[in-house]
Amino acid sequence: METYKIIKELCDSKNIKMSVLAANIGIRSSVFSELKMGRTKQLSTATLQKIAAYFEVPLSTLVEEELSAVEEKQNELFRKRKLLFDLSQKASEEDLDKMIKIFGAIIE
Repeated sequence: METYKIIKELCDSKNIKMSVLAANIGIRSSVFSELKMGRTKQLSTATLQKIAAYFEVPLSTLVEEELSAVEEKQNELFRKRKLLFDLSQKASEEDLDKMIKIFGAIIE
């Protein structure tokens, strides 16, 4: 959805319809509808490159928001893993053995 918003804003800034953009870069206009509705999660790299070239913007302009969300998720996972590690530092050997069994049962 973020990519759709960015493309829509670029079109609006140049006062062109998304259907015109689609025709000019050689894709079906339904690609944008699918993206807007969430049925398509991301456009192909080739399509994104065509859009970036059309608007003369870096490719990162179209995917920056998506990357930020991925990076935030990675940061959250890192924080959770660090918390588990920090908690394990205070555990006895017996507690660690119990934790390993519990985590093994959950993950497998």
